[in-house]
Amino acid sequence: MLNMNTNEIIIDKHSSSIQISNKISTVQRKSYNYMLKVAKNEFKNDRKLREFTITAEELLLFFDMGGENHTHLKKELGLLNKTVVTYNILGKDKQNKRWGSFTLIAGFEYKNGIISYSFPHQIINMLLDPKIFAKINLVAIKGLRSRYSIALYELAEDYINVKIPKMSMSDFRLLMGIEEEKYSKFSMFQRRVIDVAVNEINQSEYINFTLSYELEKTSRKITHIKFIVHKKENTEQTGKKQKNFYRWKNLIVKKYKEQPLCNNLTELKYLKWTLFFIDKNGFLGKDVEGNRSILEKEEAFKLWEFLFENPKKLEIVPLTQLDILRKDFRGKKIEQISTTALGSRMVTILELKEFKEENERF
Repeated sequence: MLNMNTNEIIIDKHSSSIQISNKISTVQRKSYNYMLKVAKNEFKNDRKLREFTITAEELLLFFDMGGENHTHLKKELGLLNKTVVTYNILGKDKQNKRWGSFTLIAGFEYKNGIISYSFPHQIINMLLDPKIFAKINLVAIKGLRSRYSIALYELAEDYINVKIPKMSMSDFRLLMGIEEEKYSKFSMFQRRVIDVAVNEINQSEYINFTLSYELEKTSRKITHIKFIVHKKENTEQTGKKQKNFYRWKNLIVKKYKEQPLCNNLTELKYLKWTLFFIDKNGFLGKDVEGNRSILEKEEAFKLWEFLFENPKKLEIVPLTQLDILRKDFRGKKIEQISTTALGSRMVTILELKEFKEENERF
């Protein structure tokens, strides 16, 4: 039985088994994660073990499902045993190119309150050798009521140190286990699925991050969604830092309103001559060779954060002759070959080469 008197019970769950078609209920996914954790613990003593046991009581009590609710649990495990899921939907497991489908448990027996169960060989392999995995906290899952919240929480943990990839709405529906015809009106899908999951995750005291999301349209239809993970900090420190940040930002906006702010933000992949400014309404914009535009909210916030952490970058850096040449001959690589004396002057000889610079921003 797992220790209930703790705020953290971690299972290293293989990425492929996180990115599954979520056709299972809240009770089934919670039970399944618990069963995985017990099996993982027992593998430490015997890696050849293939059948595992838990009591129905510990499962019901751990997830606050009611200690007497045995009939419901048996029904849920029976459905779990019959449900075929697709795995590795987003293709994170590129090394083994895993993609396929299986039932989450190969079989189970429920007798006198004792549950004996086994996994299909794909799950056994993932448990024994989880080369790419997420650290899933069962205590956090215990507090989530929606199956969409659990699926999204696991997905976010799977990409906790990298960006969650932008997903097509079709893939996201598959990960949530929602058929195309259900919630066909997007506003309903957003309210009943996306916002329910995001809000529940953001309110959990056992999850150390919050989520926000962006939607992308093709023509007039919303076709993609991107989730952004924001790691939580100590509440007191965060509050103080936020106050300092917004106080500083307000001072900068007041000082530089309708004026150039800075350039030379190559650390953020901007070209050196991209000029940033504050418009009359206090919004952050950029000027590239006379083409002015206001930054999108997320881009502006990232830039403000960078400037707050690096105040010395708040300056206009004069362009060198080499910078001007690079600007004028963008698309060609400029190399300084040599410097030589010509009369009383030093002359720099440059060579132009065809090239294409990746990741440059304007």
